[in-house]
Amino acid sequence: MTTTPAGWYPDPYGSPLLRWWDGTQWTDATHAHGQEAGAPPQAPQQAPQQAPQHVPQQAPQQAPQWTQPQWGPPNHTAQLPMPEFGAPRRTAPVWPWIVGGIAAVVVLALVIGGAVIVLRDRAGVTVARPDATATAPQLDQTVPPRQEPQQSAPPLPQLPQPSGGRIQDPATGLSYAYPGDKWQVPESKDVNNPADPTSPLWTSGCQATSQANYDGRGNDWVGSVYTAEVPQIFPYSGAQGLGRLAQGLLLTYDQGWYGIQHDRKILRNEALTVSGKQGWVLEFEMDFTKVAEANNLKWKKEKGAIILVDRGQNARPAMLYVSVPDNLDQSVIKRVEDSLQSQ
Repeated sequence: MTTTPAGWYPDPYGSPLLRWWDGTQWTDATHAHGQEAGAPPQAPQQAPQQAPQHVPQQAPQQAPQWTQPQWGPPNHTAQLPMPEFGAPRRTAPVWPWIVGGIAAVVVLALVIGGAVIVLRDRAGVTVARPDATATAPQLDQTVPPRQEPQQSAPPLPQLPQPSGGRIQDPATGLSYAYPGDKWQVPESKDVNNPADPTSPLWTSGCQATSQANYDGRGNDWVGSVYTAEVPQIFPYSGAQGLGRLAQGLLLTYDQGWYGIQHDRKILRNEALTVSGKQGWVLEFEMDFTKVAEANNLKWKKEKGAIILVDRGQNARPAMLYVSVPDNLDQSVIKRVEDSLQSQ
């Protein structure tokens, strides 16, 4: 601990004057910078007190000219000990005013924003409020149906008619023996459903009626012979996957094409060739005996086959689908299979 010698020092209370430090406390004596000033008149001295043993006493010194005090770091404003002379005049901190000003601005903004929202809502209500003198809208009137935009669907292909005892399908390159006069080529719109991505777009075919209005709702049960490309929705990576593809097609079409309860049995499932091209045949039998006896249906079983033919790279495989109930001539299945050719 050090003792500051008596002398003139910058006023610690903030004035631009110098204030006299008598070695122990600040006095009321002040004078301006640059003026010669000696020691101020001394107040009556009290009897000296014995200095504490741990603080060495120093002899009184003559008032020096202004020098940097020894208790601050070099080149910094000296900070003297706070005196016991009167109550210090403190400078009020600025940050509470800054914080208070920001808070006031925020509150004012919220008040203005709320007022704008209320006025806007009231204005909306005022605008929406119907004029009491206005004529009420006509509620009883005929409203025409909304015109939906028409999407042009591609025309369905016309199914080719038999020629020379055969049916040629230019879309798939397949051709096969025509089963006979009992089998008729239907209209394309009656057998195709372009909205169903799983359903083949048949490009050739014929059918024969097994039982008309079998369900009492105007639906006919028929025997079928059709050809088409395998739909794009079924993945295909080459002839090595023909077997899996044939099984997937059968599982997909079973419920849709044979909606009556039945048992299914696989009769043949193997590779073959059609006009030298790799292919696959999956033959099956559907047994409707229980339902047929309970509902007086004219057929009890139905045999069919799915034959796939690989058409080379970047081409979908061709498909022949044939299915004939047992109240029709089921030899048609073998005749069609044996006559199948691919261009």
